[in-house]
Formats: sequence, C-alpha cells, structure tokens
Amino acid sequence: MIAVPSSPSFAANHSKKEEARTAHVTVQDATRSPINILIVDDSRDKLLALETVLHDLQQNVVCVNSGSEALRVLLRQEFAVILLDVNMPSMDGFETAQLIRQRKATEHVPIIFVTSFSTADTEVFRGYSLGAVDYIFTPVVPDVLRAKVNVFIALSQQKREIQHQAEQLRQLQEERHMRQLTEAAERIEWETRRNRFFNLSIELLAIVDYRGQFVQANPTWLGVLGFEQDELRSERLLELVHADDRPTIEAEIHKLNCANEPGYFECRVRTKAGGYRWLGWTLAPFAAEQLLYVFARDITERIEREAEILQLNRTLEKHAADLQSANRELEEFSYSISHDLRGPLRAITGYAEILLEEYAKEFSDESRQMVDAVNRNSGHLTKLIDDFLAFFRFGRTQVNVLPFDMRALAMTAIDVVRPVNTERQIEFKVGVLPAAYGDRAMLRQVLINLLSNAVKFTARAPVAHIEIGAEQNAQRGTIYYIRDNGVGFNMKYYDKLFGVFQSLHKDEGFDGTGIGLALVYKIIRRHSGEIWAEGKEGEGATFYFTLGEREE
Repeated sequence: MIAVPSSPSFAANHSKKEEARTAHVTVQDATRSPINILIVDDSRDKLLALETVLHDLQQNVVCVNSGSEALRVLLRQEFAVILLDVNMPSMDGFETAQLIRQRKATEHVPIIFVTSFSTADTEVFRGYSLGAVDYIFTPVVPDVLRAKVNVFIALSQQKREIQHQAEQLRQLQEERHMRQLTEAAERIEWETRRNRFFNLSIELLAIVDYRGQFVQANPTWLGVLGFEQDELRSERLLELVHADDRPTIEAEIHKLNCANEPGYFECRVRTKAGGYRWLGWTLAPFAAEQLLYVFARDITERIEREAEILQLNRTLEKHAADLQSANRELEEFSYSISHDLRGPLRAITGYAEILLEEYAKEFSDESRQMVDAVNRNSGHLTKLIDDFLAFFRFGRTQVNVLPFDMRALAMTAIDVVRPVNTERQIEFKVGVLPAAYGDRAMLRQVLINLLSNAVKFTARAPVAHIEIGAEQNAQRGTIYYIRDNGVGFNMKYYDKLFGVFQSLHKDEGFDGTGIGLALVYKIIRRHSGEIWAEGKEGEGATFYFTLGEREE
C-alpha cells in the first residue's frame, strides 16, 4: 500500500475538491426546490380561488393585490409565470406588464392575463405585445389553468436543470486543473489517485493518445454507451463520433493539440447498440506524454429539452405571425366592405332627402315618419362607415413626425368643434401647452375627437367647462389632458372605453358611432404614447395622453 504524502499542493487540491462537492450539493438542492408562481389581483376572492386551484401543483404560490406590490415582490424573487389581472385600480394589468418588461431581470417572465370581461382585439394584441403568452377568462376552469401553468413550471425546472449541468461542467473543469503533474514523484502518486477516481467517478473519463486511440477508460462508459474498457481500447475516439459531427470534432482536437490548452465541445457519440447519445466533452492535452485526458457527460436529455424549448418558441412565433396575418386580412376585408357600402348608402340618403323635400305634402304622417327614419338611419350608417374608414386610414398612413405648436393646434380644434347657432354656454380654457413632436394631422384628429366628446357629453350642464392643459411627470414626461364637467362614466366599464363600436352612453340619448376613442387610441399608440382616462358618473371625465420620446 502506497501512502500519499500530505504536501501543500495536495492539501490545497483536497480543499478545492471539498468546495466543489459542497457547491454540487447546493445546486442539486436548488433544482429540487419549489417553483415560484405569482398571482396579481385586487380581488381577495379571486386570489383565494386561483391559489386554491394551483395548490395541487405543490409549488410556491405568492399572491399580491396590486401592480405596485407585484413589482416589489419581483425585486426579491424569481417567478416561473405571472397570473395578472387586467382590470385593477391605480395600475392596471397592462401597465404592470409594461413595467415588468422594462426590467432586465423580468423581461422574459411569461405573463398570463386574467380577465372577466371580453377583451377587444386591440387590447388582446396590446397584451401580446407586452409579452403575454395567453389570456384566461373567469370563471376559471381549474384543469385548464393548472395545465397552462404546468407548462411554465416544467420550463422553469428544465432551465434549472440546464444551469445545474453547466455548474457541474464548471466543477469538472476546476477538478481538471487540480490534476496537473509537476514532478516525477507526484506523477506516480497521481496515477494511484487517478485510477481510483476513474473507477468511482460517475463521469465518462478516459485517456486517449494523440492518434485518438483509447489508453484507459473508466467503467461509466459501459453504463452510458455499453462499451467495456477492453472494447474501447480497440476503438478510435473519432470513430465513435457521428459522421456529421466528425469534421468539426477532428478540427477541434487538432486545434487543442497545437495550442496545448483544454477545450470543450458537444457531439453525438455511437453506442454499442448502434444508437447515438449526446456527450459534452472536455479534452485536456498533456503534451509531455502525448496524451489527451477526456472528461465527458451524457447531455442527451438537456439537448432534447433545449430542442423542445426551441420548438415551443417557434410555435409561439408562428402563432403570433398567424395572428398578425389574420388581423391584416380582417382589416383589408373590413376596409373593402366599408368602402363599397359608402356609395349606395349616400344614394339612399340623397333620395330620402329628395322625397322629404319635394313630395312631403303627398305623404301621410306615417309615410313621412318612415322616410324620415330611412334618411336618419342611412345618414347615421354613412357616418359610421366614414369613421370606420378613417380608423383604417390612420392605421395605414405613415406617421410624419415633426415638431409643432400644440397650443395653436388646440385652438384650431376648438374652432372646429365649437357649436354654431346654439344657445349653449360653453367655456373653453386652454392652459400652457408645451411644444409637441409628432404627426400634426393625426394629433389634430385626436384633439378634435376628444373635444367633440367633451362638447357632446356636457350638453346637460348649465354651463359647460372644457379645459385643455398639460402637466409634467418624472416617468412619463409631458402629459396632455382634456377635462370636462359632463356626465362622466363608471370606471368599472373602463376596459370598454377605447374599444371599437363601444359606447358607454348609447342608451342615455347621446348619439355616436363608437369609433372615435378607438381611433384616438390607435393614433396615440402609433406615436409610442399612452392614453388613459378617469371619470365619475355625473362629475365629468378627464382624458390623458402622452407622446413617445423624440428620437434624435
């Protein structure tokens, strides 16, 4: 029996091995720990319901009741998936998602929006543009929710496993550096330790000469590839490599031999049964003895998981592309139909007006009312189609970004919307409006639409007060607003406010096509800005909007 001396170098190597072994255990513990799932909802009942559904997954479920609280939690913990309520006070789900995406550590965390309302196409696409992977509508189907969340739990576990494998490879490289020989006596001692390590290691270890012939291999090769040590000695390293990978590996080995430095690569290796396994190789050349020290690990499962993740990403990209294509086709179809309908409708309106003007005396009261209804409804439909075409036109028109005087533009818009021949008292107040940067024609339409709504919804006020102003915000920059003292609106219906064909006051005698605010929303978003509103029934409403930062 040969005693191993307790030399300083040996003691240092032994200490490094212990540290690597401890780190290995720590990484393994991390891969087995529960996955974090974040639920964000301002309703305690919905939080409890969602938490109960996900309890069976046996993961760590964290519940918060606001977007700001979610952001604070994300600073302290990592999450595999976020279930985010769309409709929340103060900060809604879309704003919360946007802030989550702005932080590098959370920009790729999957987000599933949860909502109890039917979401317009523009809102759906807005959610997907903010990184949403799916929408779930309440009441939630437990099995569906668990299935969707389980996908991201599996992805998170796979990510941990990949990190775990990378850490193990790093540890192997550290161990490799500890096995360098410095003197002839230490080389003999090292041979003894090496043989013991070969026989006990769970890694595929071998010594190969510069011709690629196996000199020695440990028993692990039998468990992974099915080869006995004697069988490997009759094989050349490159003959085990898949034919498609062989040229690359041959060039890498030649490079290692010339540089006399270790290197890492991955390739497919033939098994005794004729199949192939993916191995991650670390080769360390030892020029003094014309030998290559081989450290390998079976990474087949990691490669397969990476392929699954890649396929999932491709599927998601194709899904997004299909949605964009379907949206374009729908817009083109809608534009074509609307354009073709405008001509006949104008003819109907014109003939109805002629009947009313030239033949009104020949009609009975009932006939006159019917012709008047035809005229009124065809005119309304013509206005609806004109607004619809404007909606698509502004969506297709290129944004011509230039600096302009916002105050002058506001005064022009007021002149357009100010009623004529009316006894109504309307007071317009224009505050200090900083110069803006954008498409003047498009933003003129924004002001006209918002001011027209303000004029319309203040019709019942004894004196209508309409204010146009601006304020500065540290995060958002200049915020423009239009405030009125009209009928206002109920905030619980806020998610419908900017949808196409949505009108919150249709049943209250206020006429409209339901396209104006949708057009405003589209124009502001095309300027990379934001638009939102605050209101209370009977106490008026305020619409805010920002414009994107100027690109120098």
